[in-house]
Order: sequence, then structure tokens, then C-alpha cells
Amino acid sequence: MIGKAKATRLGDILLEKGLISADQLQLAIAEQKQRRVGLSHTDKNAMDATCIGEILIDLGFISRQQLKRGLNWQMYLRKMTLVMSLCAPLMSVAGGAAAQTVPSGTRNAPASLTIQAEDYSAMQGIKVEATTDAGGGSNVGSFEAGDWMAYGNNVIELAYPATYKVTYRVSSLYGGASFYLHELDSDVKYDVVTVPKTGNFQKWIDIESTITLPPGTHKLGIKATKSGSNINWFKLELKGAALPVTIQAEDFAAQSGTITEATTDTGGGFNVGAIDKGDWLSYENTVIDIPTTGNYKVTYRVSSLYGGGSFSFHEADGSAKYDTVIVPKTANFQKFIDVERIITLPAGPHIFGMTALVKGYNINWFKIEPAAAGATPSGDVTSVSSSSSSSSSSSKSSVSSVSSSAPQVSSSSSSSSTSSQPSSAAASSSAAVDVVGPVHLRWNVPTAREDMSSLGTEEIGGYEIRYRKSGDTNYTYISIDNPNTIYYDIPWLEGNYVFQIAAFDKNGLYSKFMDLRPGG
Repeated sequence: MIGKAKATRLGDILLEKGLISADQLQLAIAEQKQRRVGLSHTDKNAMDATCIGEILIDLGFISRQQLKRGLNWQMYLRKMTLVMSLCAPLMSVAGGAAAQTVPSGTRNAPASLTIQAEDYSAMQGIKVEATTDAGGGSNVGSFEAGDWMAYGNNVIELAYPATYKVTYRVSSLYGGASFYLHELDSDVKYDVVTVPKTGNFQKWIDIESTITLPPGTHKLGIKATKSGSNINWFKLELKGAALPVTIQAEDFAAQSGTITEATTDTGGGFNVGAIDKGDWLSYENTVIDIPTTGNYKVTYRVSSLYGGGSFSFHEADGSAKYDTVIVPKTANFQKFIDVERIITLPAGPHIFGMTALVKGYNINWFKIEPAAAGATPSGDVTSVSSSSSSSSSSSKSSVSSVSSSAPQVSSSSSSSSTSSQPSSAAASSSAAVDVVGPVHLRWNVPTAREDMSSLGTEEIGGYEIRYRKSGDTNYTYISIDNPNTIYYDIPWLEGNYVFQIAAFDKNGLYSKFMDLRPGG
């Protein structure tokens, strides 16, 4: 059962990040209620003008730039993939390896998006009421034939078709109600839902179905065809291809530095070659569904005249690295073998990529399938097989490399040189550091965007520091609106803490948050 995601409301986000106080939020909510008296919910311009963000600006509590930052965070927290357009200020990795980031605009299919029914941008005929469902909050009721809700404030951008599981949280005293999910701009229907009798308008059930959205921009709406149901929320979850799945190396969505050539390997077709250090392949038009967290076998069909080439296997956006693969000598760039590896993957949808660490190999395809019972991760051992394997197509995304001097974190009781690695905004593997006393944080000003285009200081809006005690889930946020600031002092902390920093530009777009990891 999924509860209300109150933390994704804009006001709560701005409050959590320290941009407004609780009193300011309450004043803005009261002002919003007053301004909306007598307004029609179908008047989109009027509703937009009285949204909580605009009220906060009118009251002088936040700036337009701070609103943009809050909206971008809201999009991320609702699982809409945020365009990471800046290189983070902390980009170096221990040992000189380059951090991997995804150029803006490549991976944009949200993995999960929950929309509260009452968070519409416009509506007709419905009422909002308090709900007794798990999580509390509100639901939409009095939903009769012809009534509708528009959710134009939730935009889904897809570069490729995407299949989603849709879960509707509904109730009905009598049953027989129905509605459909559709495209706001064209009224194209994606799903028709019939609501059974639940016995009470506050007795809730989940109804699940599957839809496929084509490439392009999507804004969704719900329209009733038969009366008699309530709706609490609906949720879209990205579905991937089922295992086993084979991806042809040449079916990349994006790449850097490689070439595609005809292969003489079993099955014919093409392979990817001319791979040098730093070249990469990324796959986005095949989302792969990992059913449960566990060990999986990945078979790479590779060749090498000399041997010694190697590459990393990772999420296309650089958020997680799963393996380093060494390609042995096969004596010819068209003599292919299977290199089998066991890796551990978390459950959920994945988009994979590969980055060359040492040049000198070709790759024809790779295959992912469940590992045999009792199989353990390969570690530094490479398993090689000469057997051939079947192939199939798919996938796409992209990865670039950047590095800069390492930042430092220190305290009055301990000081250590550190290096950083990219992590998602909800990183669970963050490294912690022991501190007692004042903490001095220092970073470098980013000079490039993630597509490697130049970034001027005048384009930077500032930085956001966050920290939490090891074992805690909530961060304390510190916003710095001066792009020339490169340090911050926390007067006193004692314990084991995680420190992270991100940059944001003047449009409110964020880089990834970067960990400060203790050095050896």
C-alpha cells in the first residue's frame, strides 16, 4: 500500500531546504486560500497565478531563482528525471579515475511518478475531501460522468517509447464507476478503468494496468465516463524488458569515440570497435527490469588482438558502477569469445552503459540473465567461455568523463584529504567522516556543463551543502547563493557525518550531489 507523498509538495520542499520558515509557509497557504475564493478551477491562468510558489514570491519570502530550484527538486522527488546540466563542483575520484556523468537530455524517462488526485492543474465538477486512507491527506470525490482532472503540472518527456505499470488508488460504495487516462493535448486514451464495489467511499483498493507512452511530451488527465468512484492517487512505474535479455553493442543510443563495423562472428551483423580509453557506449531504448535484488550473470561477447583491454559496466547515468571487465587475448579482432561475469544488481528498471578503461578490444553484444543458484560476484576474476550465444537488439543513453582537483573536509579534531564520487540525490552508500568540533568544507567552482560545454561563473546560481549523521535519513541543507564562494564553516559537529555538495545554475538546474570521502 502506498501512502501520501507529502514530502513532494513544493511548500514542504522549500521548508525542508531552509528557504522558508514554517510560519512563512502557513502565511502563504492562508493567503492562497483567500486569493482562490470565487476562482474557477478551470481557469488555468488564475490557478497558476495563485500557486504557492507565486504567493511566496509576492510575499517576499523567496526569489524567482529559489522557486525554480524548488520546482526542480519537486520534479526529482516525484521521480521525474532531473536534467543534470552542471558538472558538480566535486568531481575527482581516488586513483585518478574520472567521474561519470550523463550529458543533459539523454535519459529522461521517469522511473516512477506518483500524482495525488487533488494536485490537479485544472478540473471540472469534482470535490476535494479529507481521506482516511493510509497516509491521510485528501482525495477527489463526487466524480460523475463528464467530470475531469488535468495534470498539466506533471510533464513527462520521452526520447523513446516507455511502458509503465499504472496503479490507481480508488474506492466505490456501489461499484460500476469508470474513467479513462488520456493525453491532455490530444485526448488520446491510454487506459480505461472500471472501479468495482469496495463497500465504502473511504475503503480503498489498488487497480493495476499497463500502458505504453510514445516518444514526446506527455501531460495526462483523467475523465469520468460513469459516476460513483473516488480517487486518492495514481502512480506510474517504468517497466523494463524481462530477463534474459541480449543487447547488441551497436544498438547504442549514444556513444563517444567508437565505430560500428561488420562482424564475422556467429550470427553476422555488426560489432563495435576502435575503442580507446575513455570511449563509451550507452543504451536507453531498452530498459531492463531486474525483478529482485541479487546476483546476475552478464555475458560479454568480445575480442582482442593483443589482450589487456578493459571496461566498466555501469548505470548509463553514472549513478552506480557494477563491474570492471578485462578482455583477454583472442589473437584477432574478429575472433570472439564469451566473458562471463557475476554481478549484484538492485531490483527495478535499469539502463546500462560501458566505458573503456584500457583500449584494445571489440564488443559484439552483452546478455543479462539470472545467475545460477549459489553463484557469487566475480570480483577480480574473469570467466571466459568460447561458446557462442544468441543475440537480440536494443538500448541507449550516454556517459562523459570529467575531473578536477579534490576537495577537502576537515574538523578541529581531524583533517583528511578526500576524493569524491557522483551519487544520486538519495544516495544510500554515502561515506561518512568522524568529526569533533568546527568543520571546514571547501570545494572548486565548476567550469563546464555535463555536455562539456563551457560554464561561466556568471551562469552559476550558487551551491547547496547538505549533511546528515550516519544512520539518519534526513539531511540538513545549507544554501549558498554566491557562485564565488568556495568554502563554508559549520561551527560545531560531533559524530560520524556524511557531507555532500551540489552546484545549481541561475535557472535552478542542479548538478549531482557529491560525497566527500575520507582518503587513505
